[in-house]
Amino acid sequence: MKLPFLRAAALTTLIGLGTSQLGCGYILYPERRGNRGGSIDGGTLVMDCLWLLAGILPGVIFLIVDFTSGAMYVGGSGSIRISDAGVIDVPLTEAAMAKSVTVRVLDANGRIVDEATPVPGASSVELSLANAPRKDLSLQVLEGDTLLQSMRLL
Repeated sequence: MKLPFLRAAALTTLIGLGTSQLGCGYILYPERRGNRGGSIDGGTLVMDCLWLLAGILPGVIFLIVDFTSGAMYVGGSGSIRISDAGVIDVPLTEAAMAKSVTVRVLDANGRIVDEATPVPGASSVELSLANAPRKDLSLQVLEGDTLLQSMRLL
């Protein structure tokens, strides 16, 4: 009596682990990790919610992982990373990748600290803070003379 139950449990676990990659945006869309906001991907949300049918725990885990990692969001802003050496890695949205944009860092007085024009199709751009104090900095994304986005960094 125990043997058929153990086989069924082992088979269910194997199938569950094997198909778990079908519903987790963290695994399916690694390029979305780090997004903060944006539109929620309906397909990923439905697949995560379908895991609630297999059990509360897998569904809840997939939802938590996808929302906290940002993999659930499409077209949101990515996280900006600043290294100890003073290099800023700015991820670009799909809209910014399609346009000819300029990304620049300004100090508190409005002076340009660093400026870069990414190559078309680039997913990120790096800027340097080597010659700037690390407070009261802002980041701007421009298309020509039109300001597309502005945010405070430090």
